[in-house]
Amino acid sequence: MKNKVFIVEDNPVQQKILQVHFEEILGNYVVSTFSDPEDLFKHLKEKPFAVVLDHFFDKDKSRTGVYYLTEMKKHYPSVPVIYYTTLNDDVVREKVMHLGAEQYIVKDSASLVRLRAALDVLHVNKSKKSLLKKIFNR
Repeated sequence: MKNKVFIVEDNPVQQKILQVHFEEILGNYVVSTFSDPEDLFKHLKEKPFAVVLDHFFDKDKSRTGVYYLTEMKKHYPSVPVIYYTTLNDDVVREKVMHLGAEQYIVKDSASLVRLRAALDVLHVNKSKKSLLKKIFNR
């Protein structure tokens, strides 16, 4: 069974690159893409394996990914979020991690490798939780 990943990215080229990377190169994901973070909230009840959330959105510069991450964690705290941004800013990184993001990944030539590593960590954590549930629910 393929894991569902939601990608929130307003750049259609970046959306396509990420979708191809997850679905065809990594192969074990099905991707839904969103240009507008508001559209994402309509689908979070589907409980995706992870959300890849961009920082900036052309539509409304006053609401960055930090705003949407805050809202997501209020209403869907168990959904893992990987914050994916061009912004290499330690203050924003610290805030994002404090809000509960799994990773803060800066878009660069190695970011796809770091995305895969972040997903691998999520798989390991999910496996550990499943094992602990089996052990303690006996």
